[in-house]
Amino acid sequence: MWEVLKTKLKPRGATPTKAARADSPAKARRAVNFKDFHLPLESESDSGEDEGGGTAGQLDLRRPSIPKPINRIERTKQVIIMVGLPGRGKTFLCNKLRCYLNWLGHNTKHINVGSYRRAQKAEGEVQGADFFDHRNQHGIGMRSQAVNAALADMDAFLGSADGQVVIFDATNTTEERRQIMIKHCHGRYQYLFIESICNDQHVLEQNYLFKMRFSPDYKGVDEAAGLADFKARVAKYEEVYEPLSDRNVHYIKLIDMVTGRGHMDVNRISGYIAGKIVFFLMQICKAGMAQSRKIWLTRHGESEFNEKGLIGGDSGLSQRGHEYACMLPDAVINRLPLTFDDDPAAVSVWTSTLKRTIQTAGYLPFPKLRWKALDEIHAGSCDGLTYAE
Repeated sequence: MWEVLKTKLKPRGATPTKAARADSPAKARRAVNFKDFHLPLESESDSGEDEGGGTAGQLDLRRPSIPKPINRIERTKQVIIMVGLPGRGKTFLCNKLRCYLNWLGHNTKHINVGSYRRAQKAEGEVQGADFFDHRNQHGIGMRSQAVNAALADMDAFLGSADGQVVIFDATNTTEERRQIMIKHCHGRYQYLFIESICNDQHVLEQNYLFKMRFSPDYKGVDEAAGLADFKARVAKYEEVYEPLSDRNVHYIKLIDMVTGRGHMDVNRISGYIAGKIVFFLMQICKAGMAQSRKIWLTRHGESEFNEKGLIGGDSGLSQRGHEYACMLPDAVINRLPLTFDDDPAAVSVWTSTLKRTIQTAGYLPFPKLRWKALDEIHAGSCDGLTYAE
């Protein structure tokens, strides 16, 4: 049966000779060209190996000639470009993001264009609200110089082997300025915009007062005069402000998120770092960035293993440990701010999964979460032994 099939499958016409096969284009190729390198299939000396005294049938194990690496555009670098009017919490977000991304292991630099602007001003020069007027040519030139200096530092950082993420902290309130940033990053770095919008006047007043106390622009300036000047500066920016609206641009828009009652607009965001940024912003904005939060830390009460001088274990509380747990609620509740109904503010209690911490928090009248990550490091072979042992 197999012989019959071979006869039927055999192509018509004469079988090409060995010489004809050798001359065919498929056999004449000496290399395969891939996208990034040239891989030789046979060396030129292979064809004359028998004549040159080479051993017939010997396998040529010589390494293929791979060209030098091609200098490619580094697209794994990320630029985060802030957008928003002054006093909208951009620098606060930048500092939070920088700490978070560095903690994740991504070497991140925060570049504040305002610091470059202040470094360029002459001694005694005052950069008041008129300096930021879009009709002030001197101010436009100085601010452009500051942006260019900041971009040069950004390129130097991202051009190094260690630099991975830059947070570019500036207002970038016009479409023209944002297009400059896009063109600078295009084909070189991945980029995304983060726009912070706040319409809550109470929050804005708090932010403005914070600026008066800590901004280098108003160091040594009377608070009332500085506040009036800063509001005038914001008004100058509002005259030319163009919120992000181009759906072809990668951006995250935070709308009244500082109050804890706003929402996020996420557009064309993809990738690991960008996804982490979205997740992080959702967490820090959920409770309202303008609200201060307090964290209390306490050890568990004395455990039975503590009483016996033993290491590790998962024992319960001793008698003194239970007494500590009973007194803990009063110590915490007396320090909590009160709500409008004179009730203590909401508190979340985190414990490990070990008995001694769960029992210590048992009398606290608040919701509790158990985290395995909060467990004590396991003592290994020393578990249950005394320190002397």
